[in-house]
Amino acid sequence: MINVVREKLEDSLKEGQLWIKKEYLHHDGLALRQSRILQLEPDYEGGSKFRISEDNGRTYGEWRAMAHEETHYMIGEDEVESLDMGKIWNPVHKHYVSTRFERYFINGHKEAYRLYWRQGARTFYDHQAIRIWRENEDKPYADDLVRYEEGADFDPEDPRNPEYLEKNNGFCNQPIVLKNGDIAVPVSATVSTGCRMAGLDVKAVFPSSPDVHYCVLVARGRFNKETERYDFTFSNPVILSDLRSSRGIDEPILAELESGRLLLVMRGSNVASKNRPNRIEPGTPSFKWYAFSDDGGATFTTAEPWHFDDCQVVYSSASISALIRSRKNGKLYWIGNVTDHTAYDNFPRFPLHIAQVDDRYGCLIKETLTEIDTRREGETEHLELSNFSIFEDRETGIIEVSLCKAGQYEFDYTKANSGEPWRYLIDVGE
Repeated sequence: MINVVREKLEDSLKEGQLWIKKEYLHHDGLALRQSRILQLEPDYEGGSKFRISEDNGRTYGEWRAMAHEETHYMIGEDEVESLDMGKIWNPVHKHYVSTRFERYFINGHKEAYRLYWRQGARTFYDHQAIRIWRENEDKPYADDLVRYEEGADFDPEDPRNPEYLEKNNGFCNQPIVLKNGDIAVPVSATVSTGCRMAGLDVKAVFPSSPDVHYCVLVARGRFNKETERYDFTFSNPVILSDLRSSRGIDEPILAELESGRLLLVMRGSNVASKNRPNRIEPGTPSFKWYAFSDDGGATFTTAEPWHFDDCQVVYSSASISALIRSRKNGKLYWIGNVTDHTAYDNFPRFPLHIAQVDDRYGCLIKETLTEIDTRREGETEHLELSNFSIFEDRETGIIEVSLCKAGQYEFDYTKANSGEPWRYLIDVGE
């Protein structure tokens, strides 16, 4: 039986959102970092502070500010956002791996986002790199772009070179470490690139904005001891027609099942947007989508609506989700928004659920579906119980889910709507 304890961390900010999260500093031990991240604009970090605990959060040192310039900088009129998505320990090769996510904004993030959301224009470009860190070192010794096609390296003297900006695109997808020490990371390529790689006619598959929306490749990396880097091979592209998902598939997550199967879960969308004409039909439902590989990631199945073990589909809005294997009982769990068939576009983003994943096939086990939190009286219909962070306590095995209840009391898509920071302590049992 899954048990949830709910805690409000702080009151709402007058403007913006406050995100509080934790991560351990080493692959063992109890030293950890707590971060306090401020967001004043949609999809854009506005600064952060952190403090260190040596005793698993019982006591902390002083808060220290992280310079905004460390993660955001200007190149002429353009802007670059570069974020590390968190380190994962590889116990076979004794090092950390992480994803560095980079977003290049043409004419800065404000103008880029304005044109993107209002006109559907392609005004920013995403890339992802794999970093490798030796333990107890502050900086990675490797920071290599994930390459699945020919293209140029980033050149600050020619930053808008289309051979860099438009090639090897990738979202902020985290790698997983497989049992044998290989890593696997989902890569969000544009639909036009995926169709080209698969030999498909993009005009037949996804004629609406194929250079803006994504499909998914899975990169499998084998560590090369001579170069001390990972050598990657890539799966077939997993592509959804714009008749099934109007914004492609995005925010993919991976897990290795006990059966050896690789499970891939993705976000789709059923929005009919005036700014981005598409072929989605009214009433098309919104799901979490899934695909799987039984050959180690070389090939993945076509994407289908994810489902429970009783055959019911997982209706869900266009929202992020996560997979985590419990250190307490060894079982795999999914955390995300499960809605009814009326979900449309990004909403609703409540309730937030946790459920166990079947370790043979990859479906969700219906009887384990447990509500973490949902909308309460006085909260808007645009309440967001999403965009959460996860921390697993090494002493107790408790899974902590932290989020800001964005849109709790107001909603304006042009703003980072304020809400209370909450933490959910989840005991998954033995």
